[in-house]
Amino acid sequence: MVERAFVGRRAELAALGDALESPDGPWVLLVDGQAGIGKSRLLAALAPAAARRGLRVLSVTATEDEQQQPSHVIHDVLERLADAGADVTDVPSDGDVNRLGRALRRHLAATGTLLVVDDAHWLDAESVRTLTYLVRNRPAPTFRLLLAYRSGQCPVALTRVLTATGAATRSVRVPPFTGADVAALLPDATVARRDRLLTVSRGNPLYLLLLADLPDHEVERAVSGEDPAECDHPGLDRTLRAELAQLPDRERLVAQAIALCGAHADLEMLCTTAELPIDAVTAALDELSRRALVEVAGSSVTFGHPLIRTAAHRLAGAGWRAAAHRRAATLLRQRGAALPALARHLELGLLGTDPVAAGELKGAAAQVLPSAPAASARWIAAALRAAPGGQPEPPEDRLLLGRALLLSGAGARAREALEPLIARPGAYRLEALLLSARCERMLGRVDRARTLLAAAADLPLLPGDGPVQLELAILELQDGQDAEGHARLDALFASDAIADPAVRASATALRCLGAVAESRIESARTGFEQADLEFERLDDDRLREVVHATPALGWAAYFLDRHARGLTHLDRAVRVSRRFGRSYALAELHTVRAYCLMKLGRVGEALAAAEDADDMARQFGYGDLIPFAGALKLRALQSVAAREDVLRQWTALNEQPRPVMRWWRQVVETAVHEVGVRLGVLEPAVPPLIDDRPGPMQPTQLARYANLALGGGDRAAADELVTRAEVAAAHLGLPSQLAAASSARAEYCCATDDLDAAEAAVTACLTWFDRADMPVDRAQAVLLAARIAGRRGDFALATQRLVAARETFAAAGATQLVAATTSLQRRLAGGRTSGGATTLTAREREVAELAARGHPNKEIAHRLYLSPRTVEDHIGRILRKLELSGRAGISHKLGELDKG
Repeated sequence: MVERAFVGRRAELAALGDALESPDGPWVLLVDGQAGIGKSRLLAALAPAAARRGLRVLSVTATEDEQQQPSHVIHDVLERLADAGADVTDVPSDGDVNRLGRALRRHLAATGTLLVVDDAHWLDAESVRTLTYLVRNRPAPTFRLLLAYRSGQCPVALTRVLTATGAATRSVRVPPFTGADVAALLPDATVARRDRLLTVSRGNPLYLLLLADLPDHEVERAVSGEDPAECDHPGLDRTLRAELAQLPDRERLVAQAIALCGAHADLEMLCTTAELPIDAVTAALDELSRRALVEVAGSSVTFGHPLIRTAAHRLAGAGWRAAAHRRAATLLRQRGAALPALARHLELGLLGTDPVAAGELKGAAAQVLPSAPAASARWIAAALRAAPGGQPEPPEDRLLLGRALLLSGAGARAREALEPLIARPGAYRLEALLLSARCERMLGRVDRARTLLAAAADLPLLPGDGPVQLELAILELQDGQDAEGHARLDALFASDAIADPAVRASATALRCLGAVAESRIESARTGFEQADLEFERLDDDRLREVVHATPALGWAAYFLDRHARGLTHLDRAVRVSRRFGRSYALAELHTVRAYCLMKLGRVGEALAAAEDADDMARQFGYGDLIPFAGALKLRALQSVAAREDVLRQWTALNEQPRPVMRWWRQVVETAVHEVGVRLGVLEPAVPPLIDDRPGPMQPTQLARYANLALGGGDRAAADELVTRAEVAAAHLGLPSQLAAASSARAEYCCATDDLDAAEAAVTACLTWFDRADMPVDRAQAVLLAARIAGRRGDFALATQRLVAARETFAAAGATQLVAATTSLQRRLAGGRTSGGATTLTAREREVAELAARGHPNKEIAHRLYLSPRTVEDHIGRILRKLELSGRAGISHKLGELDKG
């Protein structure tokens, strides 16, 4: 073949190079063009330029044949990282895409990196999900992602996430070669030949180079449409297939075998599929390598370009390919290969009924269901096709197909697969109805889902139906049908099904949560101890049947300040869900985990859990969980992220529909309003209460509203809200709620200059947060205590408290809270300065420092929970005390005062 010199493409290369220059510029680079247009050559030329800019370049290529293998491209990325010296042994191999994405994100953030994914149109579904995770969660400001794909064939999920996140992108389309490009590429060819090659190749460099290696008459034959396979394929593939058709039979067979077996083919596999002896295969590999069609590295054999592989694969007839896949499957079966490795060949090699293959496909489908439900769905569908005719279809196979399709996000196809079981009497009808109801919810058809639930509710409670009845009770409770759900629980406790340990544990947890919701705290505590013990006794096989009930235990633990214990159960439930394919439960499990982790002060882990919850909720269509998890993420980001990141999350959350469940909606609304005030994008007013009924979180809710009232200057409303919070907290007797009420009282007393009462309230607050095991919340109360001590003139105590708070924040990775501690320490130091500095009160000092930084009055009011009029009064007093005529001199004057 003609040597592939790099010509042309200077404008495209410059455009990509410019994007790598600025750290604030586009970080997702999109390169598109027709097949063989030279995208890969452009990327190869870009790599040295990126390396010169200090970027680590990781290049991987997706392929059509490997598209059916879950996460194969991401595994290639990990290999490139290992080649670059990274220790990737910590990367999980359990198939969990979210955990894999987080681990990959850590490694990509270690140093400036350009991740290049060529032929992205062939990405497998799991690799696409991991890449969308990286787009939503950019590893670092120095990370860049380059996707190259055929025009119009960028994976839809990637296109959507780029649009939804507003990621900064640069698109470069690679155009066909011009006459000047061909002249530079083929300087020794005649003008007529170059013109002809340009015409028949349509300016496609790959085609042009392949054709340029042929005599003139072969060029004409190749472009004339002659096709020994007698199959109609797109014209761009015919040229490659025509070139490959010129190979000798031995080389052609081996090329077809390589194309069929994929990148992991070994000599024995090639010999089996090509039906050739080993000497013939090795000689053919030497010849194919000489022709630059394949590359042999150790035991790995790959084509020089994916399109050559595609052409070789299509060069073989459908019958030959099916028989070759069957030969490959037989060899793998003899080797005792894992069922998923065998299933790919079984799926593509089916020629009719095959009971053995059907059984193996079913087994493979069940194995990969937790990590690769799309592959599971294909394989169980193939198994159904391979089953002998004339026999009734096993309902458990169709149920597995419906479950796999549902887990892969194909709600419409899952509903279609389950349809025959819905009206079919039998043991599987109830589960089919429940899965179908979830499909309808995913598709937004709530009324249809309720109809299916009603049909399920009418079915009699059969022996062994306890777990399914629990699922129905949970769905009823989620749908707001509280009376129906509790009645179903009562029926379970009165039935023989309660003897099942898993049913008893789950029903006890649901009853416990009901007692919490009704503020029957002592009853709830007793119920939690029982449920805790019951769940502890379950082995994994029993837990998997009721894993969807574990969130109820987790929420009860969260409300009762037993979040550490609840987290133990939640972590186990996540492991069991992944192991046994109960992925539909992961969205809520991760949501509850995020809230429990946040109470424990494990902010980074809470953020990761919230991201997992968001990803799973989007995958399975749980709309209410997306903003609910987002509210937790918003509050966590305040502790660790810059203002622009918090504002970005706030904007995204504010634009989302609110949850239907009342207290979830209240949590979201309060987070949006409270953080919006802190960001300065909302006025410091108290929004209306969505749910003012007694509940386990009512004191916290009232305390937050009291702080908003203080920020708006409405002390009377704040006092009323604090008093209500104290009464509600005393009734509940929960340490976390007593702490929230005490904190609100301390803030109110500070605002009214009752510092003795403020000290007493904050001391009680610290005691309650200790008992609730909420270290970061306690440290934030310590900051309030330091502020009180400073205002009382006890600067030694204030400093001691600040040191303790800083240590807690640093241990939690709460960088923004560490910065807030430092800022408070500086303000207190300014307040104790001799001379004129002592003429400023602590509040005036706060206002003065913000004014000195250029913040307008409105933003100062938002930050300090003051009214704009109060800020104006403070500014006037500050200017008078500092003997200034305008704000411009405040910064200089404060500097002088701090120097003493």
